Parts: sequence; structure tokens; C-alpha cells
Amino acid sequence: MNSTLVRMSNSIARVNNQMNDHTPPSTARRQKFYINRNSCGKVSASELLKFKKKNNKIQKRFVDGILEDVNRITTVHGVSGIFQTTSLGCERSLLALGLIVAIYILALITWNILYIYHYQPMKTVIAELDAPIYKLAFPEIMICNQNRFNWQRYTEAREKFLPQDNDSSKYDEVFRDAIEAFDTLYFGRFHVFENISKLYKPELLYDLNYINFTKVSEFMAWRCDEMFSDCVWQNRTTDCCELFTPRKSPKGQCLSFNTVESEVGARRRKTDRYYPIRTIGRGVKNGLRLRVHIRNGWHSPESLGKGKGVLVMVVEQDVWAYWHRAIPTNSRVFLSIAPRLRIFNENTRQYSSSFRNCMFEDELNTVDFRSLEGHPYMFENCYSECQQEYLMEFCNCSMDMFFPPTQRFPPCRLSDFPCIYRHEEKLRYFQRLREQNYVKDSHSGMICDCYFNCKSLNYRTDYRVEHIPEIFIDPNDTGLEMYIYFLWDSFTIYETSAVYTVFDLMASVGGLAGLCFGCSLVGVTELLFFFFIDLPKRGLMCLFSLQCFKPKKRVPRVRKLFVKRKALPFN
Repeated sequence: MNSTLVRMSNSIARVNNQMNDHTPPSTARRQKFYINRNSCGKVSASELLKFKKKNNKIQKRFVDGILEDVNRITTVHGVSGIFQTTSLGCERSLLALGLIVAIYILALITWNILYIYHYQPMKTVIAELDAPIYKLAFPEIMICNQNRFNWQRYTEAREKFLPQDNDSSKYDEVFRDAIEAFDTLYFGRFHVFENISKLYKPELLYDLNYINFTKVSEFMAWRCDEMFSDCVWQNRTTDCCELFTPRKSPKGQCLSFNTVESEVGARRRKTDRYYPIRTIGRGVKNGLRLRVHIRNGWHSPESLGKGKGVLVMVVEQDVWAYWHRAIPTNSRVFLSIAPRLRIFNENTRQYSSSFRNCMFEDELNTVDFRSLEGHPYMFENCYSECQQEYLMEFCNCSMDMFFPPTQRFPPCRLSDFPCIYRHEEKLRYFQRLREQNYVKDSHSGMICDCYFNCKSLNYRTDYRVEHIPEIFIDPNDTGLEMYIYFLWDSFTIYETSAVYTVFDLMASVGGLAGLCFGCSLVGVTELLFFFFIDLPKRGLMCLFSLQCFKPKKRVPRVRKLFVKRKALPFN
């Protein structure tokens, strides 16, 4: 009993002490809390000083670790001496100055190398100065009479291609005007269709669409025995018809020497290993001589009084055609040829065809590839294909007498000639890519994105024309004497290659880095390991250490004023 009274008195005393220290609650049965706000959210000065010391220690350990790793990992000359704690001040300054100079030299020369790699990436050198001329085939020589047709066959052609009936008389004049136009026609000279476009109704032209004027042109074209005589090849007299075969070209029907475009030439190329034929030396005795007969009396009566002569083209085999040279009649022509071969090295394939301005033959699937059907890529073949595409765009047909056989473009008929005449100006002119940036031309023409072939054989020709006095000319048999030959017994080969391939660039920059720093690929690997693995790892460890030792803010202390207790037994 006494012990129970003692316990009760002690409890009452504790409650009184608490009531004396704190403000009494408004309601005796309600539980209250007291928060010491003076000590809430603050860090003591001792804890802050301890944290700063620990932070400085961790940062010093981080920096020392980095310097230790630099000295341990890097093999760059001089770097370890700069960061060693035992190095003297003058030694460290001298090494730092040498490192700065090395960095400057490396940056300067590397910039020049990269500039050349980006802006001047290719170089052209003489690969072979005196390659023997017999390694090259003698060029193809195309000769076209400026008046393409022998008009002694006109009556026969009219009977063959224009059937005679009761209404045929109204078509005779149209047929003759068409033949007159084709007589002097070549690609770009479409103003000859003016009479057909302006004098005849479209219905009349549609009635003659069944006539294939390409066949008419082949029938009326000059034959080798009518145009040529006295043919001599390498000082041996030869039948002209064995040397020259007829073929189509952008100049119309022509006769060609050493060609592979005709059926006879293509067949002979497969069976004769020495065809296209070659020559063993230079000069007239190792070339071609012949006499060309113009035969003015066999021309159209409408062409009398106009200029007479021939058109001559010198092209490489597999080239469809190129620019011509007009030679007047009553002339003696010495045509000397100086070949030049330019090739692009295989290492230039790393650049685009537009950058190197050439196309390899096997780049068939590239965007820039364009060539005649069944022909390898050549600049001239690309140009001819572009001409067909423009004809197709303007008039939905192609002049098949100017191009090799194809199934892609339908041939133009007589009713299509007025359309070709309307677009004559655009089809006459040819513009190269980016030509308008340098040349101001008032004429809008065909823009063909054609590049040169990466193995290009160029024949540089020199025409020396001598006029033959009229006293030595038979007025009934005007003509020309032609001498065609190589100017030299050797030719030059030029090779274009990349200044720096990827491996050359690595070797140059790597050798320069080795010269300036003594650096190698292993040293670069060490630096990459340091910057991408070691340094981030140490940074994360340092950050984690700082978070672990960061002093915590004091949590507010909460004390209960009244604690509900179980009632003590009174007894």
C-alpha cells in the first residue's frame, strides 16, 4: 500500500515539472507537440569545417589520381615530365614550351593535309611518256558527203517507197520535199523541215506516215565505189569497199573506215583478233590515202550553187559520233592525228563521279550512268542518248536514222517533223553541266549531265588543207585527196589518282604525330582509355565520396507535452 502511494506521488511530481517547463495545453485531454524552431535546418560550425576538410582531401586525391594515371598511361614524350611532382620549374616550363610548339606544328600541317584531301584531292601525272603507237587501234574515220544522196536513184526510190495509184500525184511533191530535207540533214539542223511544216496540211503528212524515211535514206545514200577510189593503206593499194562500210551517224548516212558500229565491222571484230586494225608507225606511208569524189552532177538540182565538200569525223572505237570538220571540195587534206590516253586510277572511286568528272564503265547502277543501248559508257554516247531523250520529251519520238537500233524510243514519222522544226533552236545547242556559271549564252539548249569516261582516248587532229588549182581539176569530177596518219610513233598516257587515300591519310597524320609527340596508335588508345573510361570512373567515385561525407541538416526535435498513460490501480 505504501509503495503504491509512493509511485503515484512520483508520477504527479513529474507531471507538475512538465507543466512548469512548458505552456499548458488548452484542453487537458488533447495531445500536443512542441518543436524547437531555433535549431531546425542548420549545420553546426564544427560539422561544416569537418566537411570542408574532407572535401579538400577528396579533391586532392582526385587530382593526384589523374596526374598519376597520366604519368602511368600516356607515352607522349614530355607529358610525364610536365606532370611529375619531382620536376623542376625550368624543366617543366621547357617541356611545356616544346609541347605547345609540337601541337602548333601538328595542327598546321594537319590542316594543310586535310585541305588538300578535301579541296585538291586528285593529281595527274605522266604514267608513260613514250608508249608505242601499235598499242592503239587506228581511229575510226567517218566521211560523209555534204549532200547525202545520189539523186540518180530518186526515181527508183519513189517507185519503191511511194506506191503509184490514182491519188499518188498529190503526194509526189511532199515526198520530194522530204527527200530534199534529208539530203543535207544532220542532228540540230532541223530548219530544213520548214517547207514540210508550213506548206502542207497535217492530214497530208499523216497519210505518208507509213513511209520509213530511214530506209529511203539508206537506199539513196552514196556507196563506197561511188565516192572513193585509189585507196592505199600502209603503202598497199586496197579495195575501198573492203576498208569502208556504210553506217548511221548523227550526220546521216556516212561511210566509215575501221568501224565496229556497222554489222560487218561488229562481226569482223568477233572473228578477227587484229580488228580494229592498227599501224606500226607514223607518217603518210603508215596511214590511209584515198581520193574522194563529190560528183556534183549527181546531186539534187535544188543544191546547185551551194557549198560542196565532205564532213570528216575522227573517233575512237565504240564511240557513236563526235564533232565533225567540214572540208571543201577541190582540196588536198593532210590529217595528222596525235593520240593521248588519260586513265583514272582505281583509288579515285572513293569520290563521286560528279566530283572526279568521269564515269567508270562498270558503274552501271549509279544515278549518273547514261549511254546508248548496247554501248559502253563514253561521253559521246551519253551525249547521243541525251539527244534521244530530248527528242522524246519534245515530240515523243526519235530520229532513228541518227542513232543505233533501240526498242526504247519509237521512230519519228513524217507528221512528227513539224514538231521537231518547232523545237529546232533547243535541239541545236548543247550545254555542259555548270556551263551557265561561266558563259553567258542567250540560247537555251539541251543540258546533258554527261561526264567523261575514266579511260578516255582523245585524238588530237590537225587539218592542213591545200587548195588544188582549177587547172588541175576535171569540172565533171571534183573531189578531194586525203592523207590520214599518226603524227608520232608513240603516245602519252596520263594517270589521275587520289593524292591521299584513307590509308595514306592515316599514314601521313600518324607519321606527323609520331614526329611531334612520339605518339602511336597504342598511345591514342591509351588516351581514349583515359578520357572515356578512367576519367569518368574517377569523377563518379569523387562525386559519390562527396555525397557520403556531406553533413546532414539537423532534424527538428519533437517532444510530447502529455503522454497518455494507463491509469494506475488505486489500491
